[in-house]
Amino acid sequence: MASIRDIAAKTPASRNRAIDFYRAAALTIVVIGHWLASAIFVEPDGDLRFTNILELADWTHWLTWFIQVIPVFFIVGGYANWLSYHSAVRRHRSIGSWITARFRRLMTPVVPFLAVWSAISLGAGLLGVDHSLIRAGSFAVVTPLWFLAVYLLVILAVPATAWLWIRLGWWSIVLGLALAFAVDGLRYATGYDWIGWLNFGFVWFTAHQMGYRWATERTAPAAAPLIATIPIVLGALLVLTLAGPYPISMVGVPGATENNTLPPTAVLAVLALLQYAVVRLFEPAAGRLMHRTRPWLAVVAFHVVMMTVYIWHLPTMAIVVLAGYWAGFGFGIEPLTTGWWLTRPIWILVLAVALAGVIAVFGRFEPRVRTGLPPPVPVLVFGVVASIVAISAGVVLGFVPEEGLIRWWVALLFAAGVVALGAFPSRPNRAAKEGSPAGNPSTRE
Repeated sequence: MASIRDIAAKTPASRNRAIDFYRAAALTIVVIGHWLASAIFVEPDGDLRFTNILELADWTHWLTWFIQVIPVFFIVGGYANWLSYHSAVRRHRSIGSWITARFRRLMTPVVPFLAVWSAISLGAGLLGVDHSLIRAGSFAVVTPLWFLAVYLLVILAVPATAWLWIRLGWWSIVLGLALAFAVDGLRYATGYDWIGWLNFGFVWFTAHQMGYRWATERTAPAAAPLIATIPIVLGALLVLTLAGPYPISMVGVPGATENNTLPPTAVLAVLALLQYAVVRLFEPAAGRLMHRTRPWLAVVAFHVVMMTVYIWHLPTMAIVVLAGYWAGFGFGIEPLTTGWWLTRPIWILVLAVALAGVIAVFGRFEPRVRTGLPPPVPVLVFGVVASIVAISAGVVLGFVPEEGLIRWWVALLFAAGVVALGAFPSRPNRAAKEGSPAGNPSTRE
Protein backbone atom coordinates (compact mmCIF):
# COMPACT_ATOMS: atom_id res chain seq x y z
CA MET A 1 0.00 0.00 0.00
CA ALA A 2 1.15 3.55 -0.69
CA SER A 3 2.82 5.51 2.10
CA ILE A 4 0.83 7.91 4.27
CA ARG A 5 2.54 10.87 2.58
CA ASP A 6 1.63 9.55 -0.87
CA ILE A 7 -1.97 9.02 0.19
CA ALA A 8 -2.20 12.50 1.68
CA ALA A 9 -0.64 14.07 -1.39
CA LYS A 10 -3.28 12.49 -3.64
CA THR A 11 -6.19 14.05 -1.75
CA PRO A 12 -8.26 16.11 -4.20
CA ALA A 13 -8.30 19.84 -3.54
CA SER A 14 -12.10 19.78 -3.65
CA ARG A 15 -12.40 17.37 -0.73
CA ASN A 16 -14.02 18.63 2.47
CA ARG A 17 -11.28 17.63 4.86
CA ALA A 18 -13.29 18.83 7.86
CA ILE A 19 -15.37 15.64 7.50
CA ASP A 20 -12.28 13.49 8.02
CA PHE A 21 -11.13 15.65 10.91
CA TYR A 22 -14.50 15.36 12.67
CA ARG A 23 -14.55 11.59 12.19
CA ALA A 24 -11.06 11.23 13.69
CA ALA A 25 -11.77 13.69 16.50
CA ALA A 26 -15.04 11.98 17.42
CA LEU A 27 -13.38 8.57 17.64
CA THR A 28 -10.60 10.01 19.77
CA ILE A 29 -13.21 11.43 22.16
CA VAL A 30 -14.98 8.06 22.31
CA VAL A 31 -11.77 6.21 23.15
CA ILE A 32 -10.53 8.67 25.78
CA GLY A 33 -14.05 9.00 27.20
CA HIS A 34 -14.30 5.23 27.72
CA TRP A 35 -10.87 5.11 29.32
CA LEU A 36 -11.55 8.05 31.63
CA ALA A 37 -14.96 6.77 32.65
CA SER A 38 -13.54 3.46 33.84
CA ALA A 39 -13.10 3.44 37.62
CA ILE A 40 -11.09 0.34 38.41
CA PHE A 41 -9.62 -0.30 41.83
CA VAL A 42 -8.66 -3.07 44.24
CA GLU A 43 -10.92 -3.52 47.27
CA PRO A 44 -9.37 -3.85 50.76
CA ASP A 45 -10.03 -7.60 50.55
CA GLY A 46 -7.98 -7.78 47.36
CA ASP A 47 -10.83 -8.16 44.88
CA LEU A 48 -10.62 -6.20 41.64
CA ARG A 49 -13.67 -3.98 41.16
CA PHE A 50 -14.76 -2.74 37.75
CA THR A 51 -17.05 0.26 37.93
CA ASN A 52 -17.70 3.57 36.19
CA ILE A 53 -17.47 7.17 37.36
CA LEU A 54 -21.01 7.71 36.06
CA GLU A 55 -22.14 5.15 38.61
CA LEU A 56 -20.15 6.72 41.44
CA ALA A 57 -21.01 10.42 41.04
CA ASP A 58 -24.14 11.97 39.55
CA TRP A 59 -22.35 15.19 38.59
CA THR A 60 -20.34 13.27 36.00
CA HIS A 61 -23.54 12.70 34.00
CA TRP A 62 -23.24 16.26 32.68
CA LEU A 63 -19.86 15.37 31.18
CA THR A 64 -21.59 12.99 28.77
CA TRP A 65 -23.04 15.99 26.94
CA PHE A 66 -19.51 16.52 25.64
CA ILE A 67 -18.29 12.93 25.20
CA GLN A 68 -21.41 11.42 23.60
CA VAL A 69 -20.34 12.05 20.01
CA ILE A 70 -21.90 9.05 18.28
CA PRO A 71 -24.34 11.43 16.51
CA VAL A 72 -21.33 13.04 14.82
CA PHE A 73 -20.39 9.68 13.28
CA PHE A 74 -23.83 9.34 11.74
CA ILE A 75 -23.84 12.96 10.55
CA VAL A 76 -20.48 12.74 8.78
CA GLY A 77 -21.45 9.25 7.65
CA GLY A 78 -24.51 10.71 5.95
CA TYR A 79 -22.30 13.24 4.18
CA ALA A 80 -19.87 10.58 2.98
CA ASN A 81 -22.55 8.04 2.05
CA TRP A 82 -24.46 10.58 -0.03
CA LEU A 83 -21.39 11.47 -2.09
CA SER A 84 -20.22 7.87 -2.39
CA TYR A 85 -23.62 6.49 -3.36
CA HIS A 86 -24.33 9.12 -5.99
CA SER A 87 -20.81 8.76 -7.35
CA ALA A 88 -21.53 5.05 -7.80
CA VAL A 89 -24.83 5.85 -9.51
CA ARG A 90 -23.13 8.25 -11.94
CA ARG A 91 -20.57 5.54 -12.79
CA HIS A 92 -23.42 3.07 -13.34
CA ARG A 93 -22.31 0.81 -10.51
CA SER A 94 -25.01 -1.44 -9.14
CA ILE A 95 -26.44 -0.89 -5.67
CA GLY A 96 -25.25 -4.37 -4.77
CA SER A 97 -21.70 -3.47 -5.74
CA TRP A 98 -21.80 -0.31 -3.62
CA ILE A 99 -23.24 -2.10 -0.57
CA THR A 100 -20.70 -4.90 -0.90
CA ALA A 101 -17.80 -2.43 -0.96
CA ARG A 102 -19.11 -0.61 2.11
CA PHE A 103 -19.72 -3.82 4.09
CA ARG A 104 -16.28 -5.18 3.20
CA ARG A 105 -14.56 -2.02 4.31
CA LEU A 106 -16.24 -1.97 7.70
CA MET A 107 -16.20 -5.69 8.44
CA THR A 108 -12.69 -6.65 7.32
CA PRO A 109 -10.91 -5.54 10.54
CA VAL A 110 -13.66 -7.14 12.65
CA VAL A 111 -12.86 -10.63 11.36
CA PRO A 112 -9.43 -11.03 13.04
CA PHE A 113 -10.80 -9.27 16.13
CA LEU A 114 -13.62 -11.79 16.66
CA ALA A 115 -11.39 -14.70 15.68
CA VAL A 116 -8.84 -13.78 18.34
CA TRP A 117 -11.39 -13.21 21.11
CA SER A 118 -13.26 -16.40 20.25
CA ALA A 119 -9.99 -18.29 20.57
CA ILE A 120 -9.24 -16.55 23.89
CA SER A 121 -12.72 -17.40 25.22
CA LEU A 122 -12.43 -21.02 24.18
CA GLY A 123 -8.91 -21.34 25.57
CA ALA A 124 -9.86 -19.73 28.87
CA GLY A 125 -12.83 -22.06 29.22
CA LEU A 126 -10.73 -25.13 28.54
CA LEU A 127 -8.15 -23.95 31.09
CA GLY A 128 -10.83 -23.71 33.75
CA VAL A 129 -11.14 -19.93 34.06
CA ASP A 130 -14.34 -18.94 35.88
CA HIS A 131 -17.16 -19.02 33.32
CA SER A 132 -18.87 -15.88 34.63
CA LEU A 133 -15.63 -13.95 34.14
CA ILE A 134 -15.30 -15.21 30.55
CA ARG A 135 -18.91 -14.28 29.78
CA ALA A 136 -18.57 -10.83 31.34
CA GLY A 137 -15.34 -10.23 29.44
CA SER A 138 -16.98 -11.33 26.21
CA PHE A 139 -19.77 -8.79 26.65
CA ALA A 140 -17.28 -6.05 27.44
CA VAL A 141 -15.04 -6.53 24.42
CA VAL A 142 -17.85 -6.78 21.84
CA THR A 143 -19.89 -3.85 23.19
CA PRO A 144 -18.50 -1.40 20.58
CA LEU A 145 -19.88 -3.61 17.81
CA TRP A 146 -23.40 -2.28 18.46
CA PHE A 147 -22.42 0.75 16.41
CA LEU A 148 -21.31 -1.44 13.52
CA ALA A 149 -24.59 -3.37 13.46
CA VAL A 150 -26.65 -0.15 13.35
CA TYR A 151 -24.38 1.55 10.85
CA LEU A 152 -24.56 -1.43 8.50
CA LEU A 153 -28.36 -1.10 8.59
CA VAL A 154 -28.01 2.61 7.82
CA ILE A 155 -25.83 1.80 4.80
CA LEU A 156 -28.31 -0.80 3.63
CA ALA A 157 -31.06 1.84 3.71
CA VAL A 158 -29.10 4.56 1.85
CA PRO A 159 -30.99 4.13 -1.46
CA ALA A 160 -34.28 4.62 0.40
CA THR A 161 -33.14 7.43 2.71
CA ALA A 162 -31.48 9.27 -0.19
CA TRP A 163 -34.77 9.03 -2.10
CA LEU A 164 -36.55 10.38 0.97
CA TRP A 165 -34.17 13.33 1.21
CA ILE A 166 -34.63 14.25 -2.44
CA ARG A 167 -38.39 14.43 -1.92
CA LEU A 168 -38.68 15.84 1.60
CA GLY A 169 -35.38 17.54 2.37
CA TRP A 170 -35.33 18.99 5.90
CA TRP A 171 -38.82 17.63 6.46
CA SER A 172 -37.34 14.12 6.56
CA ILE A 173 -35.40 15.23 9.65
CA VAL A 174 -38.55 16.69 11.19
CA LEU A 175 -40.35 13.44 10.42
CA GLY A 176 -37.57 11.41 12.06
CA LEU A 177 -37.71 13.56 15.19
CA ALA A 178 -41.49 13.26 15.38
CA LEU A 179 -41.36 9.47 15.00
CA ALA A 180 -38.62 9.20 17.64
CA PHE A 181 -40.68 11.18 20.16
CA ALA A 182 -43.79 9.17 19.24
CA VAL A 183 -41.94 5.93 19.95
CA ASP A 184 -40.79 7.26 23.33
CA GLY A 185 -44.33 8.37 24.14
CA LEU A 186 -45.74 4.92 23.38
CA ARG A 187 -42.97 3.25 25.32
CA TYR A 188 -43.45 5.36 28.44
CA ALA A 189 -47.25 5.23 28.23
CA THR A 190 -47.50 1.46 27.81
CA GLY A 191 -44.44 0.32 29.74
CA TYR A 192 -43.43 -1.90 26.82
CA ASP A 193 -39.71 -1.25 26.52
CA TRP A 194 -39.41 -3.27 23.32
CA ILE A 195 -41.17 -0.43 21.47
CA GLY A 196 -38.12 1.74 22.14
CA TRP A 197 -35.96 -0.47 19.94
CA LEU A 198 -37.63 1.15 16.92
CA ASN A 199 -35.61 4.23 17.75
CA PHE A 200 -32.42 2.50 16.71
CA GLY A 201 -33.79 3.35 13.29
CA PHE A 202 -35.55 6.68 13.80
CA VAL A 203 -32.86 8.32 15.96
CA TRP A 204 -29.80 7.34 13.96
CA PHE A 205 -31.45 7.67 10.55
CA THR A 206 -32.39 11.22 11.55
CA ALA A 207 -28.78 12.07 12.37
CA HIS A 208 -27.73 10.47 9.07
CA GLN A 209 -30.20 12.67 7.18
CA MET A 210 -28.43 15.72 8.61
CA GLY A 211 -25.35 14.57 6.74
CA TYR A 212 -27.40 14.56 3.55
CA ARG A 213 -28.24 18.20 4.17
CA TRP A 214 -24.55 18.96 4.55
CA ALA A 215 -23.65 17.13 1.34
CA THR A 216 -26.39 18.69 -0.81
CA GLU A 217 -26.38 22.33 0.25
CA ARG A 218 -25.41 24.91 -2.36
CA THR A 219 -24.00 27.39 0.13
CA ALA A 220 -22.64 26.87 3.62
CA PRO A 221 -24.82 28.22 6.45
CA ALA A 222 -23.87 31.58 7.89
CA ALA A 223 -22.38 31.71 11.37
CA ALA A 224 -25.18 33.83 12.86
CA PRO A 225 -28.04 31.30 12.48
CA LEU A 226 -25.79 28.51 13.72
CA ILE A 227 -24.82 30.52 16.79
CA ALA A 228 -28.50 31.29 17.42
CA THR A 229 -29.47 27.62 17.00
CA ILE A 230 -27.04 26.29 19.61
CA PRO A 231 -28.64 27.89 22.73
CA ILE A 232 -32.13 27.08 21.46
CA VAL A 233 -31.38 23.38 21.05
CA LEU A 234 -29.37 23.36 24.27
CA GLY A 235 -32.38 24.84 26.05
CA ALA A 236 -34.59 22.13 24.59
CA LEU A 237 -32.21 19.48 25.94
CA LEU A 238 -32.30 21.05 29.38
CA VAL A 239 -36.11 21.04 29.38
CA LEU A 240 -36.26 17.43 28.18
CA THR A 241 -33.83 16.19 30.84
CA LEU A 242 -34.61 18.41 33.84
CA ALA A 243 -38.37 18.73 33.38
CA GLY A 244 -39.04 15.81 31.06
CA PRO A 245 -38.75 12.05 31.37
CA TYR A 246 -35.22 11.74 30.01
CA PRO A 247 -32.07 11.08 32.10
CA ILE A 248 -29.34 13.71 32.13
CA SER A 249 -26.64 11.28 31.05
CA MET A 250 -26.34 10.88 27.29
CA VAL A 251 -24.78 7.44 27.71
CA GLY A 252 -25.90 4.44 29.68
CA VAL A 253 -25.17 4.50 33.41
CA PRO A 254 -24.47 1.09 34.99
CA GLY A 255 -27.30 0.10 37.30
CA ALA A 256 -29.64 2.90 36.18
CA THR A 257 -33.25 1.97 35.43
CA GLU A 258 -33.49 4.47 32.56
CA ASN A 259 -30.94 5.48 29.97
CA ASN A 260 -30.83 7.35 26.68
CA THR A 261 -28.86 4.82 24.67
CA LEU A 262 -30.29 1.33 25.08
CA PRO A 263 -32.63 1.77 23.37
CA PRO A 264 -31.82 5.26 22.08
CA THR A 265 -34.30 7.98 22.95
CA ALA A 266 -35.40 11.01 20.98
CA VAL A 267 -33.18 13.20 23.15
CA LEU A 268 -30.19 11.80 21.22
CA ALA A 269 -31.74 13.03 17.97
CA VAL A 270 -32.02 16.48 19.56
CA LEU A 271 -28.38 16.17 20.66
CA ALA A 272 -27.55 15.38 17.03
CA LEU A 273 -29.11 18.70 16.02
CA LEU A 274 -26.93 20.49 18.56
CA GLN A 275 -23.80 18.73 17.35
CA TYR A 276 -24.69 19.43 13.73
CA ALA A 277 -24.84 23.16 14.48
CA VAL A 278 -21.53 23.01 16.38
CA VAL A 279 -19.56 21.10 13.73
CA ARG A 280 -20.93 23.33 10.98
CA LEU A 281 -19.99 26.44 12.95
CA PHE A 282 -16.38 25.27 13.30
CA GLU A 283 -16.17 23.72 9.83
CA PRO A 284 -14.13 26.62 8.30
CA ALA A 285 -11.57 26.40 11.12
CA ALA A 286 -11.38 22.61 10.84
CA GLY A 287 -10.89 22.90 7.08
CA ARG A 288 -8.04 25.38 7.47
CA LEU A 289 -6.37 23.12 10.03
CA MET A 290 -6.61 20.13 7.69
CA HIS A 291 -4.91 22.03 4.88
CA ARG A 292 -1.78 22.13 7.01
CA THR A 293 0.57 19.28 6.16
CA ARG A 294 1.23 17.70 9.55
CA PRO A 295 -2.35 17.70 10.89
CA TRP A 296 -3.61 16.23 7.63
CA LEU A 297 -0.93 13.54 7.65
CA ALA A 298 -2.00 12.62 11.19
CA VAL A 299 -5.66 12.35 10.18
CA VAL A 300 -4.82 10.28 7.10
CA ALA A 301 -2.67 7.92 9.19
CA PHE A 302 -5.45 7.61 11.76
CA HIS A 303 -7.98 6.70 9.08
CA VAL A 304 -5.81 3.77 7.99
CA VAL A 305 -6.48 2.02 11.33
CA MET A 306 -9.66 3.74 12.50
CA MET A 307 -11.84 0.64 12.86
CA THR A 308 -8.98 -1.20 14.51
CA VAL A 309 -8.70 1.57 17.11
CA TYR A 310 -12.44 1.48 17.73
CA ILE A 311 -12.90 -2.26 18.19
CA TRP A 312 -9.67 -2.81 20.16
CA HIS A 313 -9.61 0.13 22.60
CA LEU A 314 -11.75 -1.59 25.26
CA PRO A 315 -10.09 -5.03 24.96
CA THR A 316 -6.72 -3.28 25.26
CA MET A 317 -7.86 -1.69 28.51
CA ALA A 318 -9.01 -5.08 29.78
CA ILE A 319 -5.60 -6.58 28.99
CA VAL A 320 -3.76 -3.76 30.78
CA VAL A 321 -6.01 -4.01 33.85
CA LEU A 322 -5.64 -7.77 34.17
CA ALA A 323 -1.89 -7.61 33.62
CA GLY A 324 -1.53 -4.90 36.26
CA TYR A 325 -3.73 -6.74 38.72
CA TRP A 326 -1.90 -10.03 38.35
CA ALA A 327 1.41 -8.20 38.69
CA GLY A 328 0.15 -6.48 41.84
CA PHE A 329 0.76 -3.04 40.41
CA GLY A 330 -1.65 -0.08 40.28
CA PHE A 331 -5.36 0.38 40.97
CA GLY A 332 -4.89 1.18 44.62
CA ILE A 333 -6.20 4.76 44.45
CA GLU A 334 -9.86 5.38 45.18
CA PRO A 335 -11.70 6.70 42.08
CA LEU A 336 -12.64 10.40 41.85
CA THR A 337 -10.19 11.45 44.56
CA THR A 338 -7.60 14.12 43.81
CA GLY A 339 -4.89 11.50 43.52
CA TRP A 340 -7.00 9.51 41.08
CA TRP A 341 -7.55 12.51 38.81
CA LEU A 342 -3.86 13.42 38.91
CA THR A 343 -2.94 9.94 37.69
CA ARG A 344 -5.38 9.98 34.75
CA PRO A 345 -2.78 11.36 32.28
CA ILE A 346 -0.53 8.42 33.17
CA TRP A 347 -3.48 6.03 32.78
CA ILE A 348 -4.29 7.42 29.33
CA LEU A 349 -0.62 7.31 28.28
CA VAL A 350 -0.21 3.67 29.35
CA LEU A 351 -3.37 2.65 27.48
CA ALA A 352 -2.34 4.63 24.39
CA VAL A 353 1.03 2.88 24.28
CA ALA A 354 -0.63 -0.50 24.75
CA LEU A 355 -3.16 0.27 22.02
CA ALA A 356 -0.35 1.31 19.69
CA GLY A 357 1.16 -2.14 20.21
CA VAL A 358 -2.15 -3.82 19.44
CA ILE A 359 -2.54 -1.69 16.31
CA ALA A 360 0.96 -2.70 15.20
CA VAL A 361 -0.22 -6.31 15.24
CA PHE A 362 -3.81 -6.05 13.99
CA GLY A 363 -3.90 -2.73 12.15
CA ARG A 364 -2.29 -4.36 9.12
CA PHE A 365 -5.54 -6.17 8.34
CA GLU A 366 -7.71 -3.06 7.98
CA PRO A 367 -6.34 -1.84 4.62
CA ARG A 368 -6.52 -5.34 3.15
CA VAL A 369 -10.07 -4.94 1.83
CA ARG A 370 -11.07 -7.15 -1.06
CA THR A 371 -11.96 -5.20 -4.19
CA GLY A 372 -13.35 -7.94 -6.43
CA LEU A 373 -16.82 -8.19 -7.92
CA PRO A 374 -19.83 -8.40 -5.60
CA PRO A 375 -21.47 -11.79 -5.05
CA PRO A 376 -24.68 -12.77 -6.83
CA VAL A 377 -27.76 -11.06 -5.41
CA PRO A 378 -29.05 -14.07 -3.40
CA VAL A 379 -25.61 -14.55 -1.86
CA LEU A 380 -25.33 -10.82 -1.17
CA VAL A 381 -28.71 -10.76 0.58
CA PHE A 382 -27.74 -13.76 2.71
CA GLY A 383 -24.38 -12.23 3.58
CA VAL A 384 -25.92 -8.91 4.59
CA VAL A 385 -28.64 -10.48 6.74
CA ALA A 386 -26.32 -13.05 8.31
CA SER A 387 -23.72 -10.43 9.21
CA ILE A 388 -26.13 -7.96 10.79
CA VAL A 389 -28.05 -10.66 12.70
CA ALA A 390 -24.86 -12.29 13.98
CA ILE A 391 -23.28 -9.02 15.16
CA SER A 392 -26.54 -7.90 16.79
CA ALA A 393 -26.98 -11.26 18.53
CA GLY A 394 -23.38 -11.21 19.72
CA VAL A 395 -23.83 -7.77 21.27
CA VAL A 396 -27.25 -8.43 22.84
CA LEU A 397 -26.96 -12.12 23.79
CA GLY A 398 -23.19 -12.41 24.01
CA PHE A 399 -20.81 -14.60 22.06
CA VAL A 400 -20.37 -16.68 25.22
CA PRO A 401 -23.63 -18.30 26.45
CA GLU A 402 -24.63 -18.85 30.06
CA GLU A 403 -23.58 -22.46 29.64
CA GLY A 404 -20.94 -23.60 27.20
CA LEU A 405 -17.78 -22.13 25.74
CA ILE A 406 -19.16 -20.17 22.79
CA ARG A 407 -22.50 -19.41 21.15
CA TRP A 408 -21.73 -21.48 18.09
CA TRP A 409 -24.70 -20.47 15.95
CA VAL A 410 -23.70 -16.80 16.23
CA ALA A 411 -20.07 -17.51 15.37
CA LEU A 412 -20.99 -19.73 12.42
CA LEU A 413 -23.61 -17.28 11.14
CA PHE A 414 -21.08 -14.43 11.24
CA ALA A 415 -18.47 -16.57 9.46
CA ALA A 416 -21.02 -17.50 6.78
CA GLY A 417 -21.92 -13.84 6.27
CA VAL A 418 -18.26 -12.84 6.00
CA VAL A 419 -17.54 -15.53 3.43
CA ALA A 420 -20.65 -14.68 1.42
CA LEU A 421 -19.67 -11.01 1.24
CA GLY A 422 -15.96 -11.58 0.79
CA ALA A 423 -15.46 -9.37 3.86
CA PHE A 424 -12.28 -11.03 5.14
CA PRO A 425 -8.74 -9.67 4.68
CA SER A 426 -7.02 -10.29 1.38
CA ARG A 427 -3.45 -11.53 1.19
CA PRO A 428 -0.81 -8.85 1.84
CA ASN A 429 0.79 -9.13 -1.59
CA ARG A 430 -2.60 -8.84 -3.28
CA ALA A 431 -3.56 -5.79 -1.22
CA ALA A 432 -0.27 -4.13 -2.15
CA LYS A 433 -0.72 -5.02 -5.81
CA GLU A 434 -4.23 -3.60 -5.93
CA GLY A 435 -3.24 -0.50 -3.92
CA SER A 436 -6.09 -0.92 -1.49
CA PRO A 437 -7.59 2.52 -0.73
CA ALA A 438 -9.18 1.50 2.54
CA GLY A 439 -7.16 3.89 4.62
CA ASN A 440 -7.24 6.80 2.20
CA PRO A 441 -9.72 9.49 3.12
CA SER A 442 -9.56 10.78 -0.43
CA THR A 443 -10.92 7.52 -1.80
CA ARG A 444 -12.83 6.13 1.20
CA GLU A 445 -16.35 5.23 0.11
